[in-house]
Amino acid sequence: MSQEVPTVHLTPEERDHLWYMPQQPGGRIVPEPIQQRLQDLGLVTAPLADGQRGITVLGDKVRRGVI
Repeated sequence: MSQEVPTVHLTPEERDHLWYMPQQPGGRIVPEPIQQRLQDLGLVTAPLADGQRGITVLGDKVRRGVI
């Protein structure tokens, strides 16, 4: 039984910002609307207890070019 590979359409700006999630002190700032869009696509988590968003398994695959 084969699994369907999801299709994720990102703008170049969204794809670029995905590399900077989760954000780190002194790192690139990802605008909130882009963070929300990445969350809506299931690529990053909702804000965690510390306010940061984590990368999901799907987001990591997209970031690495597997999907």
